[in-house]
Amino acid sequence: MANKAEILMHPVRMKISQVLMRNKDTGLTSLEMVKIIKDVPQATLYRHIQVMSDAGILRVLKEKKVKSVVEKYYVLNELEAKLNMEEWKKASHEKKLDYVSYYQLSLMTQYQIYLKKIEEQNTREDGATFSLVEMKLDEEQFSQFQNELNELMTKYYHSAGKDTEAPVRTIAFTIIPDA
Repeated sequence: MANKAEILMHPVRMKISQVLMRNKDTGLTSLEMVKIIKDVPQATLYRHIQVMSDAGILRVLKEKKVKSVVEKYYVLNELEAKLNMEEWKKASHEKKLDYVSYYQLSLMTQYQIYLKKIEEQNTREDGATFSLVEMKLDEEQFSQFQNELNELMTKYYHSAGKDTEAPVRTIAFTIIPDA
């Protein structure tokens, strides 16, 4: 793999990251991930788990011996699962467009799954929402806004998981600094 951005932004690896974010306290075995990510062949999923593990993006939380096999429970290594500004700056414009496209495609896929779930439950209640806001902020205000938004997301991300029965909510932001 050329760089962390390419590792993280691959569609299959994004799915792995998402299921591990939902199971950050207990981790998941490779086999458990196969059962959750049904649209990816087992061998393909195992290969991508290995790539992420080799890159330090996944870590083994615990190991459990089952018969003659040792099952590894993987979790996302949250520090390594993020791109820093330097890594992002190194990406070409073409690569950045690819990464944003993967990100948007991932959101679209999640939304399609959500709509299908609503349909299967035979309910009209749709709690999804989206908005587009343009704000005039100077550099200091923009930096403060980003920091506060990050703090808010981090606060709720780390407090989640205490109620294992709570539904998963996907919150996604795209910030375009000067459009």
